[in-house]
Amino acid sequence: MNRIKDLESALERNMTPRQKEIFMVIDSWWARFGFGPSVDDIMRLTGDKGRGNVARVCRILCEIGVCKRTPGRARSIRPVYVNIRKL
Repeated sequence: MNRIKDLESALERNMTPRQKEIFMVIDSWWARFGFGPSVDDIMRLTGDKGRGNVARVCRILCEIGVCKRTPGRARSIRPVYVNIRKL
């Protein structure tokens, strides 16, 4: 499997249009604010009505390998090519 180094290589992955839309929201949120969006933020930006649908797609994005998440931390979802360090 190829290592994801940037946005273009992440978008080359086989994702549904819905998954790409949510991934782009996560990526642009990180670029703008420096931390991950909440499920409610993603819902508001994509027009979704259910938290479960957004949470499921976020979980799938992590399984595909384009996003990472820190267990037990809110707003921790991020694209895999965003490097953060522990302070």
